[in-house]
Amino acid sequence: QKASRQAVAAGATIIKKAAIANVVRSPSIDTGSLKGAIISKKLPASQTTLTAEYIVTVRGRGKPANAKGKKIDRAPHANLVEFGTVNMPAEPFMRPAFDREKAAAARAIADKLRQRIDKVRAAR
Repeated sequence: QKASRQAVAAGATIIKKAAIANVVRSPSIDTGSLKGAIISKKLPASQTTLTAEYIVTVRGRGKPANAKGKKIDRAPHANLVEFGTVNMPAEPFMRPAFDREKAAAARAIADKLRQRIDKVRAAR
C-alpha cells in the first residue's frame, strides 16, 4: 500500500508542477495566490475504492492561515480563470497540464513501482 501511495503521488506531482508552470507562463494571469493554491491531495480511503488515489486541485475557500498563523494560498477564482466568464476568455491551466503530462505521470508511477519491486527482490 505504501508503494502504491508513493507511486501515485509521484504521478500527481508531475501534473501539479505542469499546472503551476502553465500559470507562471501565462502573461495575463496574475500568479499571486493561484500559483500557491495548486495542490495534490490524497483522497481518504472513505472516498475511494482504490488503494491510492490523488487529485490535483486548487484550494478555494477556507481559512486564510493555518494553526501556526502561516498564510495559506487560496484561489476561489481559479474556475473563472480555467473556464472563463462572459467578460473574460478562458485561460485553462489545469486541463492542458493533464493532457500534456498524463503519459509522463503514468511513466513516473510505473518507474516508482518498478523501483520498489526491485528493492524487494534485492532484499531476498
